[in-house]
Amino acid sequence: MDAEIIAIGSELLLGVTIDTNSAYIARQLAAAGVNVYRKTVVGDNTERITAAIREALGRADLVICTGGLGPTLDDVTREAVAAAFDRPLEFHQALLDQIAARFAAMNRPMSESNRRQAYVPAGARIIPNPRGTAPAFLIEDERGTVIVLPGVPSEMRYLFETEVIPYLRNERGITTVILVRTLHAVGLGESVIGERIADLMQQANPTVGISAKRARYELRIGARAESHAEAEALITQTEAIIRERLGPYLLGEEELPVVVAQLLRQRKLTLALYEGMIQAPVLQALLAAPDIAAQLRGVEIHPLDRPADEQAASDLAAAGASAVADRWQSDLGLGVQPATFPNEQGFTAVAFALITPTGERRLTRPFDLRSSEGREFAGTAALDLLRRYLAEESE
Repeated sequence: MDAEIIAIGSELLLGVTIDTNSAYIARQLAAAGVNVYRKTVVGDNTERITAAIREALGRADLVICTGGLGPTLDDVTREAVAAAFDRPLEFHQALLDQIAARFAAMNRPMSESNRRQAYVPAGARIIPNPRGTAPAFLIEDERGTVIVLPGVPSEMRYLFETEVIPYLRNERGITTVILVRTLHAVGLGESVIGERIADLMQQANPTVGISAKRARYELRIGARAESHAEAEALITQTEAIIRERLGPYLLGEEELPVVVAQLLRQRKLTLALYEGMIQAPVLQALLAAPDIAAQLRGVEIHPLDRPADEQAASDLAAAGASAVADRWQSDLGLGVQPATFPNEQGFTAVAFALITPTGERRLTRPFDLRSSEGREFAGTAALDLLRRYLAEESE
């Protein structure tokens, strides 16, 4: 079965509301073994919603819509679905009674506009909504199935789990399983990683994809099989190949800050941090790791108060790392210091220094510190320098 998702609501197009519903539905469909090939976001316009549904039915067996089932005049999903199926809307007194009972239970008066919610396309199967006033419904013809759910996330999730999944399993015979495992890599560029696993990214099952974020890379392995165990085996085989090809650049299922915190705990080492940037990207990244406070003895944030070229920045990073390690009696000191001025391309040299019981390690790389993303890249480079040392020492 192939599926498409249509998220309905002008607020989604205006950026006022983030569409979390589609992400949830996509995850749930994948777990149920249903391919999701496309997601569409459309505003509260009857003609455009109708067109989106008809187009989706031309490509997919299953279309799931969320939103636009409220009582106001801009809630036009019911009308659009009816038009897409060339059917009239029908009034259901039982639905209105349910809506009225819900308002009575809340000791609130029901508005006349709520009567609109008692209409569904002719022939549709009504899905009662005990969590809200917007009834959902399911409608089928020879093109496929459209399931229409409320846009309120809590209501949508409840109905998806209690009604949609049983429908797919019991009535549509969906028995396959899709599992997804996400691995994290760092220290190689996206293009290099892509070249090393290019053949895996071309295969049909399991599928392999890559995405970049803050100089860290997510590798997603998705496998389809008739059972959880079979899908797990397919993923494990592919993961073994990726581990062989990426070697120490592959972190595993945990992200970089978590891996660093785990290695510090395993080796029973403490860390002090010196950052020459007021934004403190290394500290911000480390705070994403749970229980890091036990390993992080102290932090000094000290932006430059005098000009420094690349060599001076490197010396300052090392001096700062050594000073904080002494001050807080930590096993390791990590220093980060950008030079004063960017080059003609806008990139600034950032120096990193790691002070260890046996010596020091230095690294200097250029980053565009004018953007938050560039500073996050610098934070990743610093943590990866620390990770490499900890990984070597734990072997």
